[in-house]
This record gives sequence, structure tokens and C-alpha cells, in this order.
Amino acid sequence: MYFGRTILLAAIVLAGAPRSRAQSQAGVAAPPAFEVASVKPNKSGDRAPWRFAGSRGGITATNVTLQFLITNAYDVRDHQISGGPSWLNSERYDIVAKGSVDNPTPAKNRQMLKTLLADRFQLRLRRESKELPVYALVVGKNGPKFHEADGATPGGMNYGRGRITARKASMEDFAKRLESELGRTVVNRTALKGDFAFEMEWIPDTGQPLGLLGPSPAPADTSGPSVFTALQEQLGLKLEPQKGPVEILVIDHAEKPSEN
Repeated sequence: MYFGRTILLAAIVLAGAPRSRAQSQAGVAAPPAFEVASVKPNKSGDRAPWRFAGSRGGITATNVTLQFLITNAYDVRDHQISGGPSWLNSERYDIVAKGSVDNPTPAKNRQMLKTLLADRFQLRLRRESKELPVYALVVGKNGPKFHEADGATPGGMNYGRGRITARKASMEDFAKRLESELGRTVVNRTALKGDFAFEMEWIPDTGQPLGLLGPSPAPADTSGPSVFTALQEQLGLKLEPQKGPVEILVIDHAEKPSEN
């Protein structure tokens, strides 16, 4: 099982907000940034899942790629990143950043990570909107096969390879989770409001990009349903292929950081 983006974003939320090394121009405040940050290449050759830990005083990230950091700083998925150097998703780094802030917000902490990327990786990018293949998440003809979550139930969604368990999650949250599983934008068009409890299990396709762990290995049991079949049979939902506007981050420039 892996914890994926939920843990990463929660950790960033706890990270500290310090002063930036970048100097503000006259009359323009410098963007929020960590007070100090160490960025070093990870030469271990370890291809195990990334590790990330954070607190109000900073963050510690091990064995992460620049692409991994961009997806979390800008709250996008891998398929929304275009361009960049050949090492974007292969070179690994260890990062220790320190700072402090009272009551940090997710937006401020993402901005601190953006500042670190611009400062240390010389990252420059721009946003574009492109008409691309998407999936529309819709309700099947017989209606949904799950129920609303108890109001007293803590929110959350656990997931691993070929499994999602939601204690209390919206369809918007579920659509975003499916994006990570399928490597394509998923648009919530169920019209279902509120939070729901449900479970779904399927057999991942070989090579399917499941979150941040890389391609799925060949499953030991190939007799189970695909994610598309599981959605219909277990949840009463389905994915319809369509085309729609997708926000893309185009990387214009990035450099390998110097060690310090």
C-alpha cells in the first residue's frame, strides 16, 4: 500500500514558511519561501517509492524527481506536464528545507515549494489549455451502488494498487483519484452532491501509471475486473471517453541544481 499525494500535500501543509533567498524588486514583496534549503542528488540507485516527511519547521524529501515536485507544487498530474529536460523524471534528489510559519495554508506552502523550484532548479514554465482526451465520470443507468457517508465519519480515502476505500469522499475527490490511476483527466459529471462511502477493487493493467509508484507490475491474479468494469459492477458508475479542455504546464527551462 502507498499513501500517495494525500500524505505529500498534508506534509507540505505542515511545512514552514520562511524568507526567500530571492530578493524582492522595489515595491514588490518576495514570494514566500523556506529560510534555508539543501538540495542534493540522490546517487543511491534506489528506485523504491519516494519518502517525504514534514513539520511546521520544514520538509525532508528523499529520492524524489523534479517532476514529482512540480506535480505537488502546482497541484497537477503527470499527464498535465509538457516539455522539460530529459532527466525530468529520472534524476533523483534529496531535499531538506527549513523554516517556520504560524497557521500555514495549503496555498502558501505550495507557493514555498514553487519558490524553491524556481530558485534551485531555475524552473520556468507557463500554463496552456489544450483540447485533449478526457474521461467523464457519470452514473450508470441503474444508479449508484453506494451510500452517503455518516456525517460523524472522519473524511478520507485510502488506496493502493487496485484498491480504493473511501470513508467519506466527494465525487470530485474520487475523480481526481482516478486521474492518478488512469493518467488522464477525469471530469466529474455524476451530479452527485455530498460525501460518500464506498470500496472498489480491480486488477491494474500492466504498465498502468498508478500514482507515484511507477508502472504497475504484471498482476499475480488476472481474473479480476478492470478499473472500468469495477466502476460499473461495484459502484454503478462508468467512464465515458470524451474530449475537453485540459490545463497543461509547459516547461520552458530547468537546470540541475548545484549541491548545497
